[in-house]
This record gives sequence, structure tokens and C-alpha cells, in this order.
Amino acid sequence: MDEKVLRVKDELLKIHFITPKIVNFHYSKYGKFDKNYSLCVDYEKIKDSGVRVTYEEGENYYRLSTDYLEIIVSKELGKVSIYDKGKNLILSDYEDKGYVKEGKKIYTYKKIRHEEAFLGFGERLGPLNKRGHVLINWNTDESDHSVGNDPLYQSHPFFIAWHPTASYGLFFDNTFLSYFDMGKGDKDYYYFCAEDGDLDYYFIYGSSPKDVIEGYTYLTGRYYMPPLWSLGLHQSRWSYDSEIKLYNLAKEFRKRNIPCDALYLDIDYMRGYRVFTINKKRFPHFEKMVKDLKNLGFKLVVIIDPGVKWDRKYEIFKEGLSKDFFCRMENGKVFTGYVWPGKSVFPDFLRKEVRNFWGEKLREFINMGVSGFWNDMNEPSVFSRIEYWAMKILFHILKFKEPPKLPKPKNFEEKIKQIKRKTVHEKVIHKEDDKIFYHSEIHNLYGLLMNQATFEGFLRANPHERPFILTRSGFSGIQKYSAVWCGDNKSSWENLFSSIITLQNLSISGVPFIGEDVGGFWGDCERELFVRWMELGIFYPFFRIHTAKNTRNQEPWSFGDEVEKIAKDFISLRYRLIPYIYSLFYEAKEKGIPLIRSLILEFPNSKEVLSYEDEFMFGPFILVAPVYEKEKRERKVYLPEGFWYDFYTGKRYRGGTLVKVNAPLNKIPLFLREGAIIPMWNTQSYVGEKKQEMLNLEVYPGDGKFLYYEDDGISWDYEKGMYNLIEFSTFKKEEKQFLRIRFIHKGYKDGTKSLKVHYCKKEKKLELMEGEFEIN
Repeated sequence: MDEKVLRVKDELLKIHFITPKIVNFHYSKYGKFDKNYSLCVDYEKIKDSGVRVTYEEGENYYRLSTDYLEIIVSKELGKVSIYDKGKNLILSDYEDKGYVKEGKKIYTYKKIRHEEAFLGFGERLGPLNKRGHVLINWNTDESDHSVGNDPLYQSHPFFIAWHPTASYGLFFDNTFLSYFDMGKGDKDYYYFCAEDGDLDYYFIYGSSPKDVIEGYTYLTGRYYMPPLWSLGLHQSRWSYDSEIKLYNLAKEFRKRNIPCDALYLDIDYMRGYRVFTINKKRFPHFEKMVKDLKNLGFKLVVIIDPGVKWDRKYEIFKEGLSKDFFCRMENGKVFTGYVWPGKSVFPDFLRKEVRNFWGEKLREFINMGVSGFWNDMNEPSVFSRIEYWAMKILFHILKFKEPPKLPKPKNFEEKIKQIKRKTVHEKVIHKEDDKIFYHSEIHNLYGLLMNQATFEGFLRANPHERPFILTRSGFSGIQKYSAVWCGDNKSSWENLFSSIITLQNLSISGVPFIGEDVGGFWGDCERELFVRWMELGIFYPFFRIHTAKNTRNQEPWSFGDEVEKIAKDFISLRYRLIPYIYSLFYEAKEKGIPLIRSLILEFPNSKEVLSYEDEFMFGPFILVAPVYEKEKRERKVYLPEGFWYDFYTGKRYRGGTLVKVNAPLNKIPLFLREGAIIPMWNTQSYVGEKKQEMLNLEVYPGDGKFLYYEDDGISWDYEKGMYNLIEFSTFKKEEKQFLRIRFIHKGYKDGTKSLKVHYCKKEKKLELMEGEFEIN
């Protein structure tokens, strides 16, 4: 028995053990379980979990136990209490408020006991620890990325509660507009609620935050191995709006020997912003251009928006209208709103046949050689007619560099009205088979469903290659389909700093392939800011320079010779690090562990590290301490327990303390953890330019271990076992340092053939074979 339905107060409570550490609590609503579906959790995967559960019913309680957890439910109060096997209370409802209903709204209140930090919640601004904060889950096209602003483009109703001895996570599987109050209203409890739907949440127990992330991504999915080229530099702007500009851009990169793998086309490549069309005046030889760019080592990524122009001569519109593929209002009329094409309609991505229709439209681009798709405006963002013309005037006539800020709402109710104003009307309906859903339930899922359509369409059109998909909007589970960038930030020091926190939040929320617009999107980037952003950007898993219409040029050479040299050096470092980064993605694929790691992920027993949110670990070994203040040439860096080595000088530091380090304009403070093993390549202009049969292994003193992963970087053959997984470990024996090589899996023939090991300023060449080798 892994599921039990209990009578608690005036409702039913279904408790389903997914694993011995993951429990689903699902309450009926006015006596009914209306929700028997999830668009985030794969029910087929978890329905027959086979967890051994011991059940006991007493006069006043129910008790359910596994090898890790014990759950006691009070019959009188309905209060749920969760204990570990040592009888330590982990989490309990607050008084009798485990389930509260107010009309359609549903709430649950939890007692705050020993929790010292609440982490995650998806794409968020503000501090890393959200204790004492209120957070809104409603996907919103928000151009103002000021630190206190919430929400943004993605909703992830998941968080980790941290305590030095144990952690747990809660995932609220409800897609309506919802809120988390994490002790702001009352320090004795936190609560979460939704405007409609069921109280359906998952409790995930873990000995550490990493354990919780692994459990959460078991439920919501994990990223596949990305195409290797997507780990290089991506260059974009709104817009490179002609063939000539794109050719010149590509030639400049190659002439200046600055590595780059991907170029982007924003909305101006389309004919009148009609999606899936090409402006033949601006791009008269589109297919040839794509081929020429590939010959230079560049992949092309094109933007795709969900808004389809209302135009009876436009084939996409005509086909979608004739097949009833667009969202309708409750009164039966096709819903229309204004976006870049003007009056537009919106596909109902909830329906499989609509997702197939949309995905098939990618085929022509894929056949022409387009390598990736960039899904934007998919919250979905919608303007009124007045807003549409105002945007056209601001950006195309008055040449504005950023949109005007809206007045800040005076209270919570005004804020909700303001964020809803930018989105599809609540009376819009969606259909799945014969069931009707209102947009209030589907809104947060719209971007995820669009990315599902893109992912599946790419696989049908090109089943032999892994897709690259980038999205602005998403919900829990978006990592199954897409990389994420955090939308329209600003060229400001504030936004440079906030990116450090936002990407940690997303990482903790199970999304590994993430980034921000390097240099900032809105406004003109200044020279020093660009340098500092480039230094940080090479440690974004998704590394793209992007800027808005009418802003100054933001290519690596746009700020003079000194900046170009610094940018080139750091871009080259990024390319050298690709084997390390790619191997980290293997861990993300297998366990959901992200590349950007808040210090608490690597040092889960140290409360001290929570105070240093402006640093992060890049994988297990590299500590990154960005400079995010103007004219700063030094900063304090907290080094956690253990020994650390300065990346540039090799100087050794004892951890558990703050150190002041120099940070001239051409350096970002970087430290390597003792026992670090960093696989690196030689620099190349683009991924695949050179066959990298020799692997440079940077080894630091101490005992360490690293799983190195390699495959062809393109196909799905790794799913057939065509990959190599090699464990490198270091240890001391009789005062000598040794490297141990062990093949965990060997299925890829064209990988690394030899090693060049760098240890304490010494270099040693080795053939790649199993064994133990002295390296000092």
C-alpha cells in the first residue's frame, strides 16, 4: 500500500508515497477530487511506486510510516505532522489550519520551527533567503527588474527549507495564481494559497538541499544533454535585421579571433512580424546565409513568438482558424490581443493537435539549417491597442532605449491587478479532449506548453540531433524542454548584481541551463559594466550577449581595444572550460543538480555560508566572487571550510574566513577548492573547429574526485550507451601525489586519447588508460 485516503474534518486527504522520502498530500475540495491530472508531474512514472508503507489507525489519529518518514494525522484537527525515523519533528501544520477554504481559494499553514532559510521559488529578485517575504506565482512580462519587483516571467511554486541537520522541500502542484507568505505576516508560520484549484502538494525529505533537488526533479523532470555548441558564446541583439549585418558580424568574430558559436535573429527577420515567415527584402538568400554561417562555424537561432497576426491572407492564420486551433473566449469568439504583429490570435497549446501543428511549422526552418529556437513573449504577453501603438511610437519613431516604468502599486490588491493587465483575458478558455479549462488555470503553463510543442516538433523534424530551445516563460518542469534566460534586464549595476541571486534561485529550483542578458538588455551599457558582466557571464551556463533596439552596440569589440582584449581572454577561458561544464550537465541530467550552486549546496552544514549570497560555486570546485560595484578594484571573499587556491596565482588560503583580494578590471576573483580536478580543452574559435583528443587536466593539491563525461555532443546516441564516463581522483601515497583513472562506462570511441596533467606548476603527459599515475 503506497496510497491511503483518510477522512479529516470535513474533507478527504489522499496521501500517496512516491518514494520513501517523497509524499503527495492531496485534499478534496467540498468533498470531491476534481483534479486527477498534472502537467508538471508524470503520473505514469510514479503511479506504481511500490513503496512499503506501514499503516495504523488509532482512536484520534492515523499513522503512516516508511523507512525514512512517519506521518501522523490528527482526526479531530486534521493536523499533519511529519517526523523522521528518529522521531524528530520535521514539519507540521500550524494549529488546525492545514487546510483552509475561502470560497474557491485554498490555503495551508505550516509552523515555522527550526527552518533558517527558505530557498528556491524559481525566477526571483531580492535576497536568496526568502524568509520574511511574500512571493507571487503569476507569469508576467515585467520590464522593470528592480530588486524588489515580483513576479517575473516564470513561476516555480517550489522551495527548500534548510536546517543544518536536515532539509525538506515543498512543491505546490497548483497552476492558478498563488502566493507564498514565508513568515512575513506572522513569524510563527508560513502559508501558501491559490485563488482556485486543489490543495495538492509534495513533501520532499532530504539530508541536504542536493537530496531535495534530486527528489524534486525526479517529479518534474530533468534536462537532457545539451548540444555541445550551445555551451559556447551566443551573440544577439534586437536586431541584426539584415543579411549584410549578420555576415559582417560573423566575419568580425573570426577576423578578431574571438570564439563564438551562435548568432541570433530577433523579430525583424520576419515579414511584418508574422511568425514562421522570412522578410525576403532583408534576407533575400536566407537558406544560403544559414549555410554560409555554418561554414564559418556559426549556428543560427531564430526567435518565435506565440502571437499569430490576424491576416486572412496569411497561411498560418488561415490554417489555424479553419482548424479551430486558436484560443476562444467563453462566448465562443476567437480571443484577440495586440503584440508585435498588431492584432493577433494565440494557439491553444493545451491541445496535442495544436502543439503538433505548431511544431510542424518549425520543419522548414530546420530543413534550411536553423539550429535553435528562441521562444519569447510566451507568458503570454499581450498589449491593449493603445499600448501597442505606444510601443510602436516609443521604439520605432522616438527611438526610446527602454520602456517607461509603470507607477508602483500601493497595495497587494493593486499589484495583482497590474500584473494581470498584461496577460490574456481570464475569460479565455482552453480545451483538452472534451474538458474545458479557463485561462486562469493555464496561464502559468502556457510557456511550458509552447516549449513542449517546440521540443516535440524539433524531434519529429530532426530526430538525430538534440534541439537547442531557449525560453522566457515557464513553470515547474520547464527544464525538460528548454534553456531559460531571465528576460529583459537593464544595463545597470543593480541588474548585474541581481543576476547572481536570480540564477541561484532558478538553479535551486531544478533548472540548470540558465543565463541573463550579458551587458543588459534595456539601455546603454557602459564600458566597465560590460567588462564585469562578461567576467561573470562566462559562468552562466547559458552565455549570451543581448541588447535592445536603439541601444549602443554591445559586441565584444564595441568598447575599445582594452575591453576587447579582456572580453576575448574570458571568452577563451569559457571555451577552455567546456569539458568541465559539459560534465556538470551530465550530473544535471542524472540527478538534477545544477551548475550554479549556492554555497549551501556544497556546504550544507554551514549556516555561515548563507550570509554570502553574492558568491556561488560553479560545479563542485570553482568559487566565483563577482565584482558588481562600479570602480571597485578589490572585494572581500568568504572561503568556506577547507583549503582554497587562487586561480591566477595559485596562492593557498585556509577556509572558514573572509579574505580581501585584488580585483583589477581584468580579473574576477576565482578560487579552486582543494582536490579540484578541472578538465579543459585548448581554445578554439567554435566548438568542433578542432578535434580535442588531448584533455588538459588541472589538478590541485588534496583528495578529490570528478566524473568526466564525453559523447559526440550532437546526437541522442548517448541514450544508446555511446558515451564515456571516466572517474578522475587524486590522493597522496608516501608523500607523493597520484592520479587514479577509472572507466565507469566506455561506449564512445572518438573521445579523449591522452592527458596533459598540470599539478603545482608541473606538467605530465599520460595516455588515457585505467590505473594510478604519479603526477608530482
